[in-house]
Amino acid sequence: MVASNYEASLVRVLKHEGGYSNHPSDPGGATNYGITIASYARFKGRAVTAAEVRAMPLSDAKAIYKTSYWNVLRCDELPAGLDYAVFDYGVNSGPSRATKVLQRLLGLAASGAMTDEVIANVRTANLPTLVAKLCDERLAFLKSLKTWPVFGVGWGRRVSDVRRDALAMAKSEAVTPAASSAVSGKGHVPAPTSVRTTTTAATVAAGAGAALATHDVGAPASVVLAVVAMSAVLAVAGWIGWTIWHKRKQDAAAPPVIGANVITSFRLKLKGWRTVIFGGALTVAGASLDILNALQLVDITPLLPPEHALKIIAIIGVATVALRVMTTGRIGQRDC
Repeated sequence: MVASNYEASLVRVLKHEGGYSNHPSDPGGATNYGITIASYARFKGRAVTAAEVRAMPLSDAKAIYKTSYWNVLRCDELPAGLDYAVFDYGVNSGPSRATKVLQRLLGLAASGAMTDEVIANVRTANLPTLVAKLCDERLAFLKSLKTWPVFGVGWGRRVSDVRRDALAMAKSEAVTPAASSAVSGKGHVPAPTSVRTTTTAATVAAGAGAALATHDVGAPASVVLAVVAMSAVLAVAGWIGWTIWHKRKQDAAAPPVIGANVITSFRLKLKGWRTVIFGGALTVAGASLDILNALQLVDITPLLPPEHALKIIAIIGVATVALRVMTTGRIGQRDC
């Protein structure tokens, strides 16, 4: 393809991305020209404020799109039409996801890297069919996101426009970008940063409380250190677990959309980040006290006489955290 297709593709991307926005349901946060505050901070090499994002020069946005998306996706080596479709997908949902979807459609291992093997296979594929399948998968993925009720109309229109223009480019037809409104919101699986942080903090706090209680009853230093070590391991495991979950969720193949999704509906109704703090603290506290009671370091009989009371509390805590994973937002609030 010719490198000049970058300019034609960028015009279309900017038309869809629009200007500054900071929608509360957008996982990208403060965004301008489609560049999120996190992407802008990486470009600047330092932390940036929402005000700086709002004042972002267009030249900065173009530089980011060229280096972090177009070049990373090796769009200059892709056929006309597919280059634009992959570029726009990468901007909206991340280069890694766009690449992995393309690899799956080509029957290759989904590594997330635009390798020479991908480029070679693209050149022998049926281009219109590949573009259409890429757009189909993209739309299915977007419909699976919990933010679809908020941004779905705009996302659907955007994918439709990309499909039309990409297919026309593939046929070497001159296409003038149609008038379209900007689409707020990135098509990403929201990173569970706040959930991960609060859960880890609750684990650390509960572990510290258990260690203090162990010390107060005169337990040996080795036992106190063991309790501290256990809480640290749980905190690190929780942090890593959330990170792995998010990466897999973002890169997973889009599920088939069949009618109304019961789980999605349930997630929109049940809200409450506070359940993470409560559930995490309850789980660790219950498990820690049960261990201390078994070691005869703490007498919990006055608090919970039944033999299995603490185990029940720990199970309730696990169930509460699991429930929180299915929900988002503040208690009683909806995302749309």
